Amino acid sequence: MRGARFYHEYKDRCIFCDIIRQEIESGARVIMETKTIVAIAPFASRFPFEIWILPKVHRADFMNIQEDEVKDLAKVLKLLFAKLSKALNDPPYNYMLHTAPFRRSKRPGYWHTIEDDYHWHIEVMPRITQVAGFEWGSGFYINPTPPEDAAKYLREVNLT
Repeated sequence: MRGARFYHEYKDRCIFCDIIRQEIESGARVIMETKTIVAIAPFASRFPFEIWILPKVHRADFMNIQEDEVKDLAKVLKLLFAKLSKALNDPPYNYMLHTAPFRRSKRPGYWHTIEDDYHWHIEVMPRITQVAGFEWGSGFYINPTPPEDAAKYLREVNLT
């Protein structure tokens, strides 16, 4: 969240909106997209087949998701988990919903720009490798699968 705030202070725009725009333009790491949602294999992924799911319209809070976004999100989640299951032999995974925290706007010194600089999203991390000593000790992750390859592989998984 601090990174998103610093990026907004520097560029005067949301880092996640920039990521969405750049990933859709490039297409190399886009796994799937609907009218309102995009799923990508993020650049410099920490884990093989890591996926970020983001709304195309800027919103800081998941609780403000719109009805058409709910339908698209359900469709994307269903397809992504089916593709992961088929492609990777039904791996365990973790997923996290990142949303802006509850806010009390009258508190002095509180983060008042969060509506502009944060963007809710979901991260999915299949557990197909182990975090080991190097990662724990350095904070750097070794990912043997480039995100472009992971995205291409998942795009090509045929569910029929």
